[in-house]
Amino acid sequence: MTNRSSIGDWISASYEREVPFLQQIPRESADFFLLNSQIKEYEAGETIISGGQDGKTFCVLQSGRAQICGSFFPDGHYNVIAWLETGACFGEMSILCNEATSNTVIAAEDCTVLHLSREAFIKFLEKNPSIVVCLYKIAADRLRAKNQALDEFESLSLLASGRVLPFIDFAQTLEKSRITGTVLLECNGASGFIAFKDGRICCAKSGRLTGPDAFELMLSWGEDTLFKLDTHLMPDAVNINQQADTTSLILDALRNIDEKQLQQKKNQ
Repeated sequence: MTNRSSIGDWISASYEREVPFLQQIPRESADFFLLNSQIKEYEAGETIISGGQDGKTFCVLQSGRAQICGSFFPDGHYNVIAWLETGACFGEMSILCNEATSNTVIAAEDCTVLHLSREAFIKFLEKNPSIVVCLYKIAADRLRAKNQALDEFESLSLLASGRVLPFIDFAQTLEKSRITGTVLLECNGASGFIAFKDGRICCAKSGRLTGPDAFELMLSWGEDTLFKLDTHLMPDAVNINQQADTTSLILDALRNIDEKQLQQKKNQ
């Protein structure tokens, strides 16, 4: 990347989404980054950046792969929303937006990561304002890929398996994307549906059960569940309070399921 004199030049500068970040920027900028960053090594499963905390560093993945993770559940399960390959950068948005980090990044395998402190990163951008355009192109690519994946999933209307995509992860994706539609579920001959309005659960029914009882039943089906989303189908009834967000409803239902299973064991 050569030096640019205007915003128009920076926007029109060549950019390749598969090329490592440090190869996208001017050589002197890359040298500054390498000289001022701290090298850290992580074993598979270690947390590189924790979600919900102030953004302290801008990172470049020098080797290995990492996962961008969404919500975590009490049993240690978490939702993987994206993968980071060698050469990718991350952690920039929390610094640029002056907000807490939105997601946790975990090493999917042994990784080497370059960390540039928040202060050094700001100085880096002050001296190289064209890099901001590159970073926004990277962010735009990630958003475009996420939107395309969701659009393809909706248009295919294929059955998804709980063994491949846990329904809990899928429900959280619908919540984050504020999707309106009905998820049809079936498991070992039983069936039902869970409806979402703007990403929040509003109705559930399975056999004679409705509302929270039906929701808990279908959530207990686990990996044997098959489900698909129909954005053109919505029930007239509302039998679940939409004041609670989807994640809270899931956590409450999982607690109830655990308590009922524990009580059944005690009664045996």
